[in-house]
Amino acid sequence: MLADYHTHHYRCGHATGQMDDYVEAAIEAGIDEIGLSDHSPIYHFEGDPHPRPLGAMAQAELPVYIDDLQRVRDRFADRISIRLGVESDYVLGWDAHYRQLWQRYPLDYVIGSVHWLKHWSIFDPVLPSAQDAAQVYAEYLHTTQAAARSGAYDIIGHLDCLKTAGHILDRTITPLVEATVRVLAESGVAIELNTSGWRKPINECYPRAELLACCFHYGVPVTLGSDAHKPGDVAYRFGDAIQLLQDIGYREYATFAARRRHMVPLEMP
Repeated sequence: MLADYHTHHYRCGHATGQMDDYVEAAIEAGIDEIGLSDHSPIYHFEGDPHPRPLGAMAQAELPVYIDDLQRVRDRFADRISIRLGVESDYVLGWDAHYRQLWQRYPLDYVIGSVHWLKHWSIFDPVLPSAQDAAQVYAEYLHTTQAAARSGAYDIIGHLDCLKTAGHILDRTITPLVEATVRVLAESGVAIELNTSGWRKPINECYPRAELLACCFHYGVPVTLGSDAHKPGDVAYRFGDAIQLLQDIGYREYATFAARRRHMVPLEMP
């Protein structure tokens, strides 16, 4: 079995294609299961129902998205397994909001991603004023710990994505990095091996191999995700991802149904 759990579509404002197109691409790629997980609305810019039109769906779109997920699953029911998901921001202080929000909907899994430190985007090449890269990295790791402990998420997305704009200067497994991985393990969340970094100038998956090995050491389960932003990205470099996971020691990976995790053998397609 092979599954891609991280895909987007036009609603998030920075991807192309309909959800149906991604399912068709998954069928064409020969994978067994696809998770649809577009970027949920942003809430922490209070008072603005659509603060980042090119970053996430509008708040009013969320119930429409949920209905559309179920429509697509019904349409392809006899051709491929489809899991209903969402990629959700995590911002400190919003734990209860997200826990309650995702309990309302019949989702199979929720990816929790740290894209924001307060109102600063981790993809901004300019650091927040009065902070250096080491301080921002520490804040990012503490925020990731809080996301894992929040109980709102099943999977923590693209674990070291802060490196995309060059903000991780120390790539070693520091005590804080190791403590963060232990929190992931203790909280019972999975991580994803996100292959989208291989499509970016950084040319490295999320998380990097050293961090992935630390996660394996502490028993953190892993899923696979292409973070597809166009249909052709589905299952991107999954052969390389599986080889990396096997080299590190993983022999199974996590799938989800109705917010419950199931482990399946990790095998080459």
